Amino acid sequence: MSGPDSLHKRDSNALANHTYRAEDAISSSSSDKSPYKPENIELLDSGRMDPSTEDSMANGNANIDVNKNKQTKTGRVQEFKQGAEFAVDKTKSCCGNYWSDVCSVDNLKRRLPIINWLPKYRPSTFKCDVIAGLTVGLTVIPQGMAYADLAGLELQYGLYSAFMGSFLYVLLGTSKDITMGPTAIMSILVAEYAHDRWGPMLPGDEHTTNVTLAILLTLLSGVIQLLMAVFKLGFLVRYISHPVIVGFTSAASVVISMTQIKKIFGISTPRGFFETIYHFFRDIALTKHWDLILGLSSMVILYLLKYSKNRWSESRQGDKTAIKVLRKILWVFGTGRNAVIVIVSAAIAYGITDLEGPVNARPLTLTQNITGGVPGFAVPAFSYDVPNTNQTIYFPELISSLGSALAIIPLMGFLEAIAIAKAFGRKNNYKVDPTQELFAIGTSNLISSFVGSYPITGSFGRSAVNAQSNVMTPMGGIFTGAVVLLSLEFLSSAFQYIPEAALGAVIIMAVINLFDWNGMKHIWHVSKMDMIPLIVTFFLCFWDIAYGIIAGIGISILILLANHARPQAKITRSDSSVLFVIKRGLDFPGAEYIEEKLVDQIDEDKLLDVIVDCSNLTELDYSGAEAFLHGADAFRKHDIILKLCGLRRGHKAMLKRLNIHKIGVKFYNSVEEAKNESTVLPEQAV
Repeated sequence: MSGPDSLHKRDSNALANHTYRAEDAISSSSSDKSPYKPENIELLDSGRMDPSTEDSMANGNANIDVNKNKQTKTGRVQEFKQGAEFAVDKTKSCCGNYWSDVCSVDNLKRRLPIINWLPKYRPSTFKCDVIAGLTVGLTVIPQGMAYADLAGLELQYGLYSAFMGSFLYVLLGTSKDITMGPTAIMSILVAEYAHDRWGPMLPGDEHTTNVTLAILLTLLSGVIQLLMAVFKLGFLVRYISHPVIVGFTSAASVVISMTQIKKIFGISTPRGFFETIYHFFRDIALTKHWDLILGLSSMVILYLLKYSKNRWSESRQGDKTAIKVLRKILWVFGTGRNAVIVIVSAAIAYGITDLEGPVNARPLTLTQNITGGVPGFAVPAFSYDVPNTNQTIYFPELISSLGSALAIIPLMGFLEAIAIAKAFGRKNNYKVDPTQELFAIGTSNLISSFVGSYPITGSFGRSAVNAQSNVMTPMGGIFTGAVVLLSLEFLSSAFQYIPEAALGAVIIMAVINLFDWNGMKHIWHVSKMDMIPLIVTFFLCFWDIAYGIIAGIGISILILLANHARPQAKITRSDSSVLFVIKRGLDFPGAEYIEEKLVDQIDEDKLLDVIVDCSNLTELDYSGAEAFLHGADAFRKHDIILKLCGLRRGHKAMLKRLNIHKIGVKFYNSVEEAKNESTVLPEQAV
């Protein structure tokens, strides 16, 4: 038996034991020599017992007290032991319930979505996934190298970032269309926050990002995203409003394009948006004509291939076999247009460039020679040895140098991926689990850091290619990753012939659609107030991306709080009554505003009551309750009754705990009930 009944029974037994032992002590001392025998008790003239008798009684009482203390201590020890056992059992029960839930089949299916769709996998599904995976693989190879160049890293790091996420998302992802890997947004953020602060800056060197910082940022981003998934903090991205996203992505489009235009012209400039613009126009006379011709023609061909694919690649009823074949060829070239440009431009560079000659004598500016082969699996470095010095940068300083990137990159990575997943989920009629997506992205970043990746997320462009290729399951990621690994192993020697102008054209044509002009116009027509965070974010991102995003979020929250500070209230005045309708929740930002509006109803006219319709009052905190209290106190001084109607049960209980009903406030279920009751003034205190 446990609980209160057992404790009560134990206390009763202990009390009985104390009583029995006391009686035994008294009876055992009741012998012939016992002073407790009546014949041995002699009364003294003073009315006291004989001293020897008194001492004997004191000794007996002392023995009884000792026994009582021992029993009390024993009882307390037993209670403590039982309480500890109860706490241990309760803890085991809670932990057991938690781990039984974690290890349950349902939770395993949630955390490993592949369990749900793999048993239904069919050969026809496999064929579609192979085609889609290979198509995305041919797209991600040139894009990955271009994005690595944008991030300020050597080209192979773009490919290192393109395969591990594809493999892991097959196991963990809930969207069949999304593909994981490097993106333009993540690349520009890495270039912003992971640039090398300690190494020598060589003139014209584009690879200014610290590799150790970039890989460490991937690891930490993955850890932060996993923690967000465990503690269900994905809701934080809801505080990044749509105008802020439009402003950021549009500014990123301009910044990225400007960093690549210099490659089209064959000009070297330092880091920074404004520095790039200044040095670009200053050195425009140094333009390399072959780079300009190749870059501009690559952009035109990319546009034409995309346009032709969108216009003529879809099959139509009545098409002949030859037309169907031509449409299919057009679709293949349009989908793999980035690979087409990179292969053709590399072939041209191979034919006209002598790698043995001086770099300045080459007709085209080529990418630097990259490290080939599949990367090894290694723990990311937590310190950095500055080359040609004895200086070592340790983990705390590396973390300090990353700064706000530890918040911005995990949030933006999740925001970008979940937006893509939800968009394709709505289009193709399937559900996406945001928490599981966050878990998948975090795991992908965490594990990818062990193969030299920089932060990755879902790519909208490649996900669109995946969907258009009729992918059926996430299994397509296996074949995408396999294509990337094969290119690293066997094609790395050919990458050194890729012209910088061709990669610049690929990036510009990929990010030009990020500039959301239609979104800006839509926001302007719908809510001009939301243009404020958009404009602030857009222009500040040219100076510093972190400041732009933070300022935009801050202004959006201020606009939200401004609405809370002035809650909407409708006031209707009759001869002797005022109807006050609150149209939203009442919390501390708007409490003073509502209090002022209530008190403002007091005038020289004979006002008998103020009826407050609280049926729409969704939230009420202490400051809001105090507003009613202060208003009622002011009304009482003018013989006015405050009537509160339609309050929720919890809100009414909160107000009663403030004793608001003791100063004449009345509660009603509806406004009609308050109006129908005749007003009676509260009695005045004597």
